[in-house]
Amino acid sequence: MIVARGIDKRFFGEIEKWVVAVLPTKLDMVKYPFLPQTKKYIAELGIGFENIVENQSIRERAKERVFATFDLVAHYREEPSKQFDIEIVSFPVAVLYVSGTGEKSLAERFALFEAKQAQKYLENEKEDVILNIAKFFKWDISRTGHVPSFAVHFVNYLSNATRGRLVHDARWKLVNRLVEKGQVYVTKEEVCRLLQEEIRRHIEERVKQELGRIPREMQNDVDEVKAAFLRNKPHLEEFDQIVRAEESDYPPCVKGLFERATKGQHLSHVERFTLVTYLIHQGVGVDAIVKLFSNVPDFKEDKTRYQVEHLAGMKGSRTAYTTYSCSTLQTHGVCANPDDPICRRIKNPLTYHLKKRK
Repeated sequence: MIVARGIDKRFFGEIEKWVVAVLPTKLDMVKYPFLPQTKKYIAELGIGFENIVENQSIRERAKERVFATFDLVAHYREEPSKQFDIEIVSFPVAVLYVSGTGEKSLAERFALFEAKQAQKYLENEKEDVILNIAKFFKWDISRTGHVPSFAVHFVNYLSNATRGRLVHDARWKLVNRLVEKGQVYVTKEEVCRLLQEEIRRHIEERVKQELGRIPREMQNDVDEVKAAFLRNKPHLEEFDQIVRAEESDYPPCVKGLFERATKGQHLSHVERFTLVTYLIHQGVGVDAIVKLFSNVPDFKEDKTRYQVEHLAGMKGSRTAYTTYSCSTLQTHGVCANPDDPICRRIKNPLTYHLKKRK
C-alpha cells in the first residue's frame, strides 16, 4: 500500500460524481484507470507530487506505459499487473508525461494504446460491467436477452462507428445494421470495439490538457520520454502507414501462404517466417496465428506459440522481426508473382497495399 499525504488537483483533476457503485476493486481500477473510482481511490491515498518524486517504481512504470505505445508491434497484457497501487497511480503520471511532451501524435498513440488494452479486458467481462462502463460515457444502452446482446442508441453508435478505422469498414455503416426504434443491435465484441473509440477519445482529451509546473525530477522524466519519442518518430510514422492493410490488400505471396496454411499444407521455414512476421505487423494476435497453423501436419501448439511469440518480440531478444525483403523472397522461391506491377515497385511485402491504393 502506498501511504502519502496531500493531493494536487492540477495533477489528478476533479473527482467526478459517480452515482452507481461499479468496478470497486483494485483489479478493476487497474484495468480501467480512466474511470472516476480510480481518481477517487488515488485521492484517498493522498498522493501528491512529492510522493511521486520519491517513488521510483511509479515513475518507471509510468514511463514504461508511454514507451510501450511506440513499440512497432504492440503487445497487450493478457492479465493485469498484480502491483495494484503502482499500476493505478502510474496511469495519471503517464498522462502527465505525455501531456508534458507537447507532442500531438504521441498523445494520440498513447490514448489508442490504452484504449485497445481496455478493450482486451472488456471482451472478457460480464455484460453488467460493459453496461456500466458504457453508461459512464452516458450511452443509451441495454441488454437484449438474445443475440445480438446489446442495443445501443444510434447517436452513441454513430459517434463511435464513424471514427478511426471503423469509418472505412462497410460492416459498421448504419445501412448495414439492424436498427429498431432508434436502437442499433450489436454483439458483445462489437460494443467493446465501439467502447474502444469512446475510451480513446476520453483519454486523448485528458492528455491534451495543458500541463502546469511540476517538480524537476518529473520534468526530467518528461524530457526523457520526449527525446525517446522524437528518436523513433520518423520510423513510427512510416510503420503506422504500413500496418493499415486490409486482408484483401495482402500481397500475392502472403495470400498464397495464408491459403496453404489454412488448408494444412506444408510451409518451409522461410515461408512460415514470412507469413508470421507479416501477420504480426498487421496486428494479428498470437492466438489467431497459432490457430492458423493448427492444420499443418507437424503442428505442435507449444512449439508454434513459442516461435510466434519469439518473432513478435515477446520472447528471447525481445526484438520484433520484420518480414524478409522481396529480393530475399525471390531468392528462396517464395515470391508468388514477380511480374505483378505492384510487386515490381516495392522492396518489402509490408508496403504492397500502399502502392495498391495509389
